[in-house]
Parts: sequence; structure tokens; C-alpha cells
Amino acid sequence: MGSYAGGDLSGRNLDALLVYGSNDLVLNRESYNGAKSKLPARARECEIAGDNHAYYGNYGEQKGDGQASITREQQQEQTSEALVELALEAGESAQERS
Repeated sequence: MGSYAGGDLSGRNLDALLVYGSNDLVLNRESYNGAKSKLPARARECEIAGDNHAYYGNYGEQKGDGQASITREQQQEQTSEALVELALEAGESAQERS
């Protein structure tokens, strides 16, 4: 979350979820966008409106980060919902393939 794949996963049969906040100013967007070609075909993105980088952990404010316009709890809830949705869809997809 708020990061990107360092290795090439494009040939892997994986589901992947990229979650980041619209106010995340720590995430290097150029590197992030450049790394998308290394993702598996079933990768998807989830941008959380109003979220910043610091809310993905409980380590405090991050230098250069944007100001969040949602609460940490709202960010964590939306991230959890996206992860559950991914898990459910991946399970359904696995059943269809078997």
C-alpha cells in the first residue's frame, strides 16, 4: 500500500491490488507508474480519495506528505473493503479455473 512492485510479476498468475491515497505525496508516482508494466494481468488499483501516505501505518506524519481529508479509520475501512473484495473475487476466479 502506497508502494509498488520492485520485481517483475507480469508473467505470474496472480491477483494484485495497489492501494494508495489521492493525497499521498510520499509515493513516487513516476516510479509507481513505471512499475505497472511489471504487474500481473489481474492487477487492479484502488485510489482512496482524501488519504495520505502516513495513514497506511501508525508511525506518525511523513515529511513531504499531503494532508489527509479523511480520518485514519475511514482510510483503514476503505482499504479493508478493497482487500476483502479482492479476496472474494480471487476465490471465485480460482473456483472457475478448477
